[in-house]
Amino acid sequence: MRRFVLLLGFLAGAVPGWSQSGLFGDLPVTASSRSGQFIVHGRGPELPAPAESLERVGTNPMVTLHPELLVVTAERVKRAVEHRLGIVDSWRSRIHIQLRDSSKMTGPVSIRPFQFRDGWQFAIPLPDRVEWDRLVRALVEVVLLERANRRNESGECALVPLWLTEGFTQLLLADEGRDLVAEAATVLIRSRVKPDPLVPIRATLANVEPMTFSELGLVTTEQLADPARFREFQATSALLTWELLRDEVGRKAMLRFVEQLPTNLNWQTTFLQTSLGRFNSLLDVEKWWAVASAETLTDNPSQQWSRDRVLQHLSELVVETTEVRADTNSPPVRRRVPLSELIEKWDFATQQGVLRRKIPQLKALTIRATPELAQLSNDYARTLDSYVRARERAGFGTVARGELEARGNFLAAAAVRKLAELDRRLEQERAFRPAVSPAPAQLGGRTNLRTVAPSPENL
Repeated sequence: MRRFVLLLGFLAGAVPGWSQSGLFGDLPVTASSRSGQFIVHGRGPELPAPAESLERVGTNPMVTLHPELLVVTAERVKRAVEHRLGIVDSWRSRIHIQLRDSSKMTGPVSIRPFQFRDGWQFAIPLPDRVEWDRLVRALVEVVLLERANRRNESGECALVPLWLTEGFTQLLLADEGRDLVAEAATVLIRSRVKPDPLVPIRATLANVEPMTFSELGLVTTEQLADPARFREFQATSALLTWELLRDEVGRKAMLRFVEQLPTNLNWQTTFLQTSLGRFNSLLDVEKWWAVASAETLTDNPSQQWSRDRVLQHLSELVVETTEVRADTNSPPVRRRVPLSELIEKWDFATQQGVLRRKIPQLKALTIRATPELAQLSNDYARTLDSYVRARERAGFGTVARGELEARGNFLAAAAVRKLAELDRRLEQERAFRPAVSPAPAQLGGRTNLRTVAPSPENL
């Protein structure tokens, strides 16, 4: 896993030895982008002569950074991010790129924000030879940081959530690929067929659940140190970003989200405030995400889950694992509580949150389920949804407390009866075993076998 470190620095503009044009001391400016936003400092390798040997783009993951081409790459990445946001924009803060000798530069790439009296500027020290996707990731992050801090006068640089940086990066890598990187002495072979950015996402998440929205925001460095977990994080981040940018309303909301990141202490609050009415709470986001991710991943029939996997997941969804105590002084014991028992014995305020979490998960499973189990999963979701809505409606109006309790008990009893019937159907499905195909025919003393190659995973 390659990570990027954001190092914070704040300059008042009058600090001795520093100036807006001298972030890197005496290093000369060797290239400026057409827009003037990207400035390269330091002498990179000389461009090779046209007569030198050419190689096809993509045959080497490493690229040699030349100042004249690096500013072109930076502008391409900026335009690609803006295209995803549905905007064509200018800029406010300059981005300084320092080229260093790769043999003397180790560790993660760092992005350093500096605050001047007239706004923020950003500096990126880069090795003069680097992996091309690592370069794109650094440029995506600094482009998002620049936009997020254009109106930020707080004295603290607003950070972009890691899932958003990684989501944009993975979509651009899948959609634009190495076309983003301007290279010398290379031959670029273009395809007229635009790649589907969802293909690598579906391949990575074929056998695992996408991370929840809360998991994306709370992921730790230790968790991402696991390569498999990091791939899941990358794919989930890309899928979430794809879904949020899917329509014009989503793109407008995303733009507002990035631009207003400095207004709150945590990005989750800003996300809800800038959602243009789509989400009123983080629970609303989780419900939407559970269904949206399942629908997108199962657009491909090969993503449909096996019967055994659906049964296992459904069996887990219709119970709630909780900690109970036999008495006050006893240690807590983990217990699986059926939803029918939960509705019957728990107070509604407690069970409401659990059931609201279960409903979108059951709907998402319906999309992935085999045809014979989709109806059962959907019936569970409808039963819980109808019960919760009825209980919520029962609390409105001028109703005596005793009558309200009686109405709630009546609704709970009806839901318990329906769940008991669904539980019986689930047990029948678990006990049922589809007929096994007959053994291969014996032909001439040899078994006639039909070999099916497994689907490769593009991880």
